[in-house]
This record gives sequence, C-alpha cells and structure tokens, in this order.
Amino acid sequence: MGTESATAAVDTGVGSWATYRRLLGYVADQKIWFGLAVVGFLLTAGGEAGFAWAFGLIVDAIGTPATANAWMFPALMLALALLRVIGSVTGEYTLSRISFRAIHVVRSHLFERLLLMPSSFYDTSSQGHLVSELTFTTAQLRDTTTDALKIIVADGLKVIVFLGAMIYMNWKLTLTFLVVAPLVGAIVRFASGRFRQLARKIQDSMGDVTHVVSEAVSGYREVKIFGGEEYERARFFAASERNRRQNLKMIVTKALSAQTIQYLAAVALAVLAFLVFQPSIGGGMSAGDLATYLGLAGMLANPVKKLSDVNARLQNGLTAARRVFAQLDQPEEEDSGEHEVERVAGAIRLDNVSFGYAADRDPVLREVTLDIEAGQTVALVGRSGAGKSTLAGLIARFYQPSAGRILLDGKPLSDYRLSCLRRQIALVTQNVTLFNDTLANNIAYGGLAGAPTEAVADAVRRAHAESFVDAMPQGMDTVVGDDGALLSGGQRQRIAIARALLKDAPVLILDEATSSLDTVSERHVQAALDEVMRGRTTIVIAHRLSTVENADLIAVVEGGRIVETGDHRTLMAKGGAYAALYESQFENRSGDDQPSAIAPALPLAKTTPLVGAWYEDRAWLRLLWPLAALFGWLAMRRRRRFLSGRRRSWGAPVPVVVVGNITAGGTGKTPLVIWLVRWLAARGMKPGVVSRGYGGNARQPTLVAAETPAVLCGDEAAMVARRTGAPVAVAADRVRAVQLLLASADVDVVIADDGLQHYALQRDMEIAVLDGMRGVGNGLCLPAGPLREPVSRLADCDLVVANGRATGLVADELVMTAEATALVHVASGQRLAPGKFAARHGSVAAVAGIGNPARFEATLRGIGIDAPVYAFPDHYRFKRSDLDTQASALVVTEKDAEKIKAFDDIDHCWRLEIEMRFAAPVEDRLRTVFAAGGIELPNQLANGAGE
Repeated sequence: MGTESATAAVDTGVGSWATYRRLLGYVADQKIWFGLAVVGFLLTAGGEAGFAWAFGLIVDAIGTPATANAWMFPALMLALALLRVIGSVTGEYTLSRISFRAIHVVRSHLFERLLLMPSSFYDTSSQGHLVSELTFTTAQLRDTTTDALKIIVADGLKVIVFLGAMIYMNWKLTLTFLVVAPLVGAIVRFASGRFRQLARKIQDSMGDVTHVVSEAVSGYREVKIFGGEEYERARFFAASERNRRQNLKMIVTKALSAQTIQYLAAVALAVLAFLVFQPSIGGGMSAGDLATYLGLAGMLANPVKKLSDVNARLQNGLTAARRVFAQLDQPEEEDSGEHEVERVAGAIRLDNVSFGYAADRDPVLREVTLDIEAGQTVALVGRSGAGKSTLAGLIARFYQPSAGRILLDGKPLSDYRLSCLRRQIALVTQNVTLFNDTLANNIAYGGLAGAPTEAVADAVRRAHAESFVDAMPQGMDTVVGDDGALLSGGQRQRIAIARALLKDAPVLILDEATSSLDTVSERHVQAALDEVMRGRTTIVIAHRLSTVENADLIAVVEGGRIVETGDHRTLMAKGGAYAALYESQFENRSGDDQPSAIAPALPLAKTTPLVGAWYEDRAWLRLLWPLAALFGWLAMRRRRRFLSGRRRSWGAPVPVVVVGNITAGGTGKTPLVIWLVRWLAARGMKPGVVSRGYGGNARQPTLVAAETPAVLCGDEAAMVARRTGAPVAVAADRVRAVQLLLASADVDVVIADDGLQHYALQRDMEIAVLDGMRGVGNGLCLPAGPLREPVSRLADCDLVVANGRATGLVADELVMTAEATALVHVASGQRLAPGKFAARHGSVAAVAGIGNPARFEATLRGIGIDAPVYAFPDHYRFKRSDLDTQASALVVTEKDAEKIKAFDDIDHCWRLEIEMRFAAPVEDRLRTVFAAGGIELPNQLANGAGE
C-alpha cells in the first residue's frame, strides 16, 4: 500500500481525538514542562486581568482627595506587567521545547520506519511524496503541537480567567454575553470539516510539487537531451497551481469563520453595553467596577479571535499527523528468522520458485528451479524483462516468493535473521548508488565503516580504481557529490565494485556490474572480478554474453522460466536459446560491445557553430551588434574604473607581467608563457606564474607542481609547471594566487597567464597574443564576435605577439611560430624525434581539446604526420573511451596529455611537444619593453637561451 492510499484509509477510520491523543503520546514524558507552561500562561492571564482591575481602581479613585498612597497604582501596574512577562516567556519556552522535541521524535521514528520498509513499499510509493512526508508534512505538526497547543493553553486560560472574573462581578451580564456561544460552536464545527479536507489536499499537492521537482532534478540529463523542459515546466506549474488554489481556499475559509465569530462577539459586546445601563442588571456596579468589567469583556475579544483561528491550525496539524501515522503503521519488512551464522558456504537452491510484484498482474517468475553449488559462478542471461534481476532480488530477500522456496546452505532464507543473511551477500547493480560523502566512506559504507585503511586501499587497487582515485584532489578524502555526480559512470561502477570487494561476502551478485565501463576499463575490472570470484558463490546477470563465457553454469531465462542450463561450450553445441542469443549478439554487435569509437571529429577551427560563425563573418551575427556594442562599452568602462581608482586594485611588491587574449581563447598564449618564463630564468630572473586554473576544481588558492593532477589545477597550469619547473599558483582571484606565490616561493617577477582582463591585479607590463591564422574574426565583441574587449585595446598593450603569421592589426607586432621538437610517450616519457615517430607508426590518429585544433593539425602535417584530428571543446574532460581508436598511435596536445595521463592503458598515446620560435631576434626589443615597464633585466645570458 502506498503512502497516499494508506493516508486515505486512515482519514476515514480514525477520529480527530484519537489522532490527537496518539500525537500527545509523544510528549507524555514532558508533564513537568507542560505544568510549567500552564503556570506560566496562568500568570500571563492573571497579569492581563489584573490590568483591568487596576484601571477600575484608578477610575474609583478619580475625584477623591489625593493620598500618600498614590504611588501604589503605577507600582501595581509595573508589577502586573512583570508578572505577565515572566509568565509569557516561561509558557512560550516550555511549550516550544515540548513541541520541537515531539516533532524530532516523530521525524526520527518516521525515518527509522522508512529504513525498515520492504521493497514493495518503495515500488508503490512516490519518492517525492516520501520526502515530502518526512520534511513538509512533519513540519505541519507544529500547527498542532506548537502553535495550536500554545493558543489553546495560553488563550484558553485567558478566556477562563476573564470569564471567571466577569461572572464573579456580574453573572447576569455574563450569561447574556455567552448567548452567542452555541452559534460560535456551530461555525467551528462546520469549519473543522472544511479545514480538514483542505489540509489534506494542500499536503497532497505539496507532495506532488516535491515529486515533480525530485524527478526533474534527478533526471535532468534526460530532460535536456529529449527536450522535456516544457513538459516538466507544465507539470510543475500544474502541481504548484493546485497547491496555490488549495492554500487560497484555506485562507478564505479561515478568514470567513474567524470574522464571523468576531462579528458575533461584537454583537454580544453591543448588547452588553446596552444592558450595563439597565438598573436591574448593572445598577449595583460602581464606575470602577463597570470599567473593570468592560475592560475584561474587551480584552476577551483577542483570545476568542485566536481560538477561532486555532481550528485551521489544529485541522492542518491533525491531517499531517494522520498521514505520518499512516506511514508509521505500514507493515515493516518481515524478519521472523532466528538462524545466525558467521559465514555461509554459499550453496543456493531455488526450489520451484514463482513470484509476481502484484496479485493482479502476471507473475514475473514461474516455477524456477536451479541449484548453485558453493563457490560456483552462475550467469543468468536472457533478454530484458525476462526476470534475471528479480531472481537476484529474491536471493537477497528484497522480496518473498509467492510460491516455492529458496535455500541457502540447505536452510530456507526465511529462517535466517535478515541482518545475518545480508551480511553474506555483496551486491553490485547497474544503477550504482553513491552518497554525498568521501570516496573512503562510500567504499567502507555501513557495516564496513571502520575498515582498515590498508584494506580499503587494497579494494580500490583490485577494482582498478587506483588510477583515478589518486588523481582526485584529496584522494580518498574527495567528496563525490550527490549520488556520485563528480564521477563518471565507469568510476562510480568501480567504486561500487571496490565496496563489494571490501565486504568479502561469500555470495556475490553482479547485476550488469560492468555495464557502465568502456571496453578497456571493462577488461581490467573483469580481470579483478575473475580474481575475487574465486572461492565464493557468484551470480552474474549480464546482457553482453562475452563477459560470461567462463562461467561454471549459464542459465537462460525466458518469460520468467529457466529454459536452458549448462556451460558456454555445451550450450553453444546444443544450438538452442543461448546459441541464438550469442550468435545474434555477435553478428550484430552493438557499439557497446565494440572497442569504443572515438568521437566524431568536429569541423576544425569550428569547435562550435557560433565560433565558426564569428570567424567566417556570418551576416546574421550583425543582428547581435547592439549586444556586442554594449558588451564592449561595459568592458572598457570596467577597465577605466580600475585605472581611475574608483574600483580597488592590488599592487604586488614585485613586477607583474600579464600575458592574455582579447579574443575568446585559442591564440597560443600558454606556450608563450612557457617561453617567456624560461627566457627570463635564463637571464637571471626568478619568475613565478599565476593562472586561473580553468578546468580544475581547486576551491582555494593552490600551488602547482609538475606532478599536480590537472583535475585539481587545470590543464594549462599543470603544463606550465611541468615544462618550466617554475613555481605556479592557481586561483580564480589572481590577487590571492600572487599572494600565495610570493609567500611560498622566492620570486622576483610574476607572469599572469590569461590575466589581461583581471584588472583587480595591477600590472607593470601587458602582452596580448593574437591568432595569426584567424585574427579577430568579424571584429565584434561577445556575443556577436570573439572579442572580450574592442580591438582598440591593443593600443594600450606594451607588446602584441601574433601566433603563426602577422595580423596587421598593430604596426610593431612580433610574430612567433610553433616548432614541433619531439613526440613524448604519455605513460613512459620516451621521446622520439618527429621523423622517427612518423616512420615507426604507420597508422596515427590525433585528438585535440583546444581552442584552435586547426593549428594542431597544421603542425602535425608540417612534420609529416597526416592524421585525422578529432576535435573536442577547449579544456574538455576526456573519458577513457574517447581515446580508443583503431590507429596504432594516438597523438594529443600537451594540454590534453595532462588530463589523460591519469588513465590506465594509454600505451598508444603520445603528446606533441612544441617550442615557440620568433621570426626575428627579439632580445633587444624585449629588453626595451621590459625596461619601459620598469623591469630591469640582469645582463647575464645563457648562450641562445630563449631564442
């Protein structure tokens, strides 16, 4: 029974008082605190009634001769006010303490109950509604246990005290005042039913809102790829609109009932005011008594109003309580077994087992009989929906067979205590669940918590996860994000396998355990699984039959029945169902079973259609000219504000040289940074480099060394550190990066990589790099063109360097070109001259995740390597499958090599190493430019260094 149907059942069968009494059971141990609350609110009510009495005394005293005791009136009023403060604070605190504890206990019981629910409960319940019950619905209990209870106690005591005083002073007038009580009761009774109905609808609609949001967030990839934004938007709008309408109806009903009661109270007060002047009723009262009486009657209106409002709160809370109790009353997972054992041998027998998920649906499994010996590897194969995963679920006792029985070591599963049974089983499914915690805690999860660090590390190694775990920013202490969002599918799968390896259970269930792995990774994991499966019972569920050829026993499942059993050789010889599956799969092998083909090449120099349009000067971009003009104006205005001092900038105690672009990427500035660092070092300077660290996930300023993984610091910073040996710091805030650099290393000049627009950092010299092949495209600013700042910005730069050939945009630009010096094996570091590499490898492909892959292709052709270049976006995070190709060698850029060197099995990958060369001698020119920027270079110079 799902949560909604259960709630409906309880709503019709349980009265409000029974529900409230059960809810009060959660505060039964708080009697002393409740007594203190009552005392506190009695003091509050007494203090307020005392004020009316004090005013009556003052009225009677008016006109009498002044006495020495006149100070008693203000003293009395202050004492009554203090009494009210003490009582109110005491009452509010104690009741809040009681109610919040009750909500905590209810919510904890509800969560504990969720952990004990059977799988069938989750199958028939909406995840969004379950989350809503635990968060929103339990929060509504405050309406009953906090707000409503406080109003009932505090304002109820005020009504009792005020009415008691009024009856004592004049019972005839008071009885007249109470004539409206039956009418008020009728209104409250009518409103109660309406409030209860609306509260249930509000909570249902809120569950719908949570459900829609939960599905849209968890399935955002499907929403985006299948264009489901409008559909999800419409679903959310409809659910939120239903919630809005029900809340509005609740407000209207509450307002009408409260105001009607208020009006009736006003009628009673009007009648009271008339009767006061009748001698037979009010004639015996003094002026002070009348003032006191009318004051009490007037003060009575406010608590009566609050008590009339409390009905809505009470019904809302009671409806929430019914829903919570309905879920708490769901039958938990059956656990009647008593058998305990430290470790089973692992023999499993399915004896004529049938199973269906619902009584009104066809059974999923029909009379299945299968014997699995201890230590045997059994593969369940067949088409999707045949019942393979259901069989695995029955063995783990997520479900109970509707007929037949399952035995483990000769004992029915129902005889085992559930905790004991599940200690014997390790499970890896195709849908891996990871928690927003560290890698270490995801592996050593639950009952495995506290496992030795060495055991966890060994499980990681055997699951072939060591390579990417070591590349993580904090290693095993890296937090993986919600459901492992920061990991790839294959990485998540290997973490799950490491978890199963650490558990070392005698029974291992692998439900499509390698489905998310690329071909190369699958081979590694399969080898690890072959090792761990020895000596334990393993049930493998697989669609790819190539992964189960070595199983001791293969069972073919069709239509919920086992139609064939035997090993691979026997079943192939029979030519039956298994042979038909095998032949159809391998004759029409899907892309998942083939070595992963490299991603289709994007048009070179057009990594995205927009970039291509920029550099081809497409006419339609002119429509964006107003946006481009605005962007350029804002960019230059921002610069002027820094230069004028209206925005603060920071000056380093050493010279700062900025190297950057005025276009959006792909100019070759980082190779120039490497050249410049080495050039300065050769001349006796001690340069350091700061970079944004684009593509890395370092959240704090971080020092970068040659061995720092690119996933932490970004590919460009890692490459600069490796090629120069200079100290490098990365941070989105370059100022903080410079401060870290100066505090950690002996640096006398700072090079800011790609920092031209980072004006918060003052600079002594600016170098702009242009792409000589592409220039500045259509000359427009973003988004209509590639420019970050207008071309006029070049006039303010100290030096302009064109990569490849002159652009003609400035008169005195320097021209540099890239010269391929070697091809370096990514894994081993072996170096080959370009000519030797081309002669040794006949079949070569190339991959480039950079801003201008066309330049990379041209460099390769210049050294005799005519290879197809497969382009990916700049700073792309490669997957291992992106590198699989039929070619004998794969050439990558130096930037990309920083990212792929963490992968396993990259023996075919080589990086192209380049050096920048200038078309003309630049020594004198650079010394002049540096001197103009106030940077005096030493005279020492290594022969030919930097030329």
